[in-house]
Amino acid sequence: MFGFFGQENHPFGSKIDKGTARDNTTNIAKCQDFSCARLVYNLNMSKQDTKTKEKWSLKEKFPAGFLSDSDFSDLEKQLLFTRGIQNVGEAEDFLNPKYEDLHDPLQMKGTPEAVQRIKKAVDSKEKVLVYGDYDVDGITATAILYSVLTDLGLEAEYYIPKRDTEGYGVNTDALGEIAKAGAKLVITVDCGVTAVQEVEYAKKLGLDTIITDHHAIHTEKDKEVLPDCVVVNPKQKTCKYPYKELSGSGIAFKLAQALYKEFPDKLVNGQEKWLLDLAALGTICDVVPLTGENRVIAHFGIKVIQKTKRAGLKMLTEVSRSAPKDIDSYKIGFQLGPRLNAAGRLETAEKSIQLLLTDDENEARMLSLELNKLNMERQELTQRILSEAIAEVEKKSKKAKLYLLKGKNWPSGVVGIVASKISEKYLKPVIVCEDKGDECQGSARSPKCFNIIEALEKSSEYLVRYGGHARAAGITVKKEHFVLLENKLLELSDDGIKEEDLISEYKIDSETSLSDISAETFKFLKKMEPFGMGNPMPTLVAHGIHVETFKKVGKSFEHLKLVFADGRAKTNGIYFSFTGDGMDFAKNVDIIYQISENEWGGRKSYEAKCIAIRESK
Repeated sequence: MFGFFGQENHPFGSKIDKGTARDNTTNIAKCQDFSCARLVYNLNMSKQDTKTKEKWSLKEKFPAGFLSDSDFSDLEKQLLFTRGIQNVGEAEDFLNPKYEDLHDPLQMKGTPEAVQRIKKAVDSKEKVLVYGDYDVDGITATAILYSVLTDLGLEAEYYIPKRDTEGYGVNTDALGEIAKAGAKLVITVDCGVTAVQEVEYAKKLGLDTIITDHHAIHTEKDKEVLPDCVVVNPKQKTCKYPYKELSGSGIAFKLAQALYKEFPDKLVNGQEKWLLDLAALGTICDVVPLTGENRVIAHFGIKVIQKTKRAGLKMLTEVSRSAPKDIDSYKIGFQLGPRLNAAGRLETAEKSIQLLLTDDENEARMLSLELNKLNMERQELTQRILSEAIAEVEKKSKKAKLYLLKGKNWPSGVVGIVASKISEKYLKPVIVCEDKGDECQGSARSPKCFNIIEALEKSSEYLVRYGGHARAAGITVKKEHFVLLENKLLELSDDGIKEEDLISEYKIDSETSLSDISAETFKFLKKMEPFGMGNPMPTLVAHGIHVETFKKVGKSFEHLKLVFADGRAKTNGIYFSFTGDGMDFAKNVDIIYQISENEWGGRKSYEAKCIAIRESK
C-alpha cells in the first residue's frame, strides 16, 4: 500500500518502555552486598508524610470464552482485556495499526472552510503566518503546517510567542507586528480557541484567522464561547469527527492531510506520511491518550523517525545517546522531548523549530548541542526550584488538599515540571507560579481525582487568564488576588477530593509467575507499543517470591539489584531508588513489576523492573 516509497525509503517498513526511576531518596546501610539477610531501610519521609499508604488493585480478569477463537495466551488475553479489547478483530486492529484507519480530515468541523481559505491564499498569493506555541506539541504543529504551506508555494512565516514575556496563546501586540509585516491570514496551531478578543482585534487589522486547537472550549451557561472565525477543533459540541483526543500536532497533521487532497497538482498524494514523525513527537510529548487515531499517528510516526530524513532529528538522537533506529515512545518522551522543550523553557523556541526544519547537518549538529546544554541547565534549575517549593509545601497545613505556590526566582518555563513532580509526590493538585511583581504566572498539575480546569473556571473572577485540560493548565493571576484564588481553590478541592483519593494506588494488569518474564512475553509487549497515557506499559504482580540475593548498585548505592525465585523459575530484578520500609528479605515477598530487556555482548535477557515490593501475607 506504500510501494511508491520503495523498500528503503518506505517510512513504515522494515526497546521497550523502560519507565522512569521513582523520584525518591534513600538512606541505606553502608554494606553493599546481602544474601537472604534482614535488611531494614530508613525512610527520608517529609513532614507531610507522603505516600505512606499504598493500595494494590488488580484489574478485572477476562471472562470465560474471551478471545476463545484465538491463539493468544491467558496473559496476552488479560493484557488485551484491560485495554478494552472485546473481540479478535479489535485485538488485531490494536496490535497491527493501519494508516487507512485514520478518519477523513474533512469530517472535522471547520476543516473544509480552512482548506478553502488557504486555497484563496494560494490563488491570491497572500502572505500567511502560522502562530504556534513553545512546547513540543506547538513546535511540531508549527513545523508541520509551515512545511505544507511552503510546499504549496505560499510566502509563509511562523511566529512562536516568548514564554517569559508573552505567555501562552495569541496576543494583540504580536498580531500588530504580524499585520505590519504584510500577512493577510493567520493560522494558529495548538492555541487560540479562547482568543475571542484577539480575533476581533485581528479583524480590525485586516487579518483573517483560522484557529486550529485541541484544548478545552470555554463555555458560559452551557453555551460554547468561540472566536468569530473558522475554528478547527474536534471538541466543538457540533463536531461529528469520530475521535476527540488529538493533540495540536495531530490536528495540524489532519489539516495537512486535507490540503494534500485539495492540491494534488502541488502536493504528492501519500507524501504527507513523512510528516508523521513531527505529529508523533507532539502527540507523545503532550501526553494525550495513545488510543484511536493517536495510536495510529504515534505508531507510524515512530517508524518514520526510525528512518528519518531530517538532519535535526538525526543529530538530536545522537546527542541523546541513542540512534533513530532505536527510538520508541519512552525515548521520545524522556530524551527527545525534554531537549526540544528546553529552548522554550529557558530562552525562546526558535532553536527547536529551526532544528526540525533545517536540512543542513552542520547547523543541525550545532543546534542539537545547544539544546542539550539548555536541557542540562533546565535540569539544574528544576532541582533548585523543586527543593524550594517543597520547603514551602511543608509550611502549609497537612489538611490542605491543594497547593498554590509562588516564588520570585522560579522561571515560568520550568514551573510546570516542578508542579508535576510535587503533585506526584503528594498526590494532590499543585499550582506553581513565578512571582513577576504585579502578576504571577504559573502552571497547574492535578491527579485524576480533581479536574483542575473546571476548578479554574469556577475561580475565573480572580484570574487574568487561564487555559488547559482536566489535569494540566496554565494561569496568570494578579498578585492582589493570589490569596483569594488560593482560598477559592482550597474550598473547591475540599469539596471535590476525598481522603481515599490521596492514597497511592498501583493498578495491576495481571497476576503472573516468574516464568512469564521471557522473550515470548516481551515480544508481545513490543506489539502493544507505543506506550503512554491510555495504553501504559503493562504492570504485573507476582506473589510469594523468594529473594535469593540482593545488592546495592548505582553511583550512590541508591538502587537495589535482586535475584528472585518462585520454585519454577529464577530471574533478575532491579528496583530504582529503593526506599525500604523495614523489609525483611528473609521472608517471601510480593512484587509489582514491569518486564524490561537487557542486551550485553549480543545476548538479550529479561528482568523484573520493580515498582513496589512488600512482604507476602
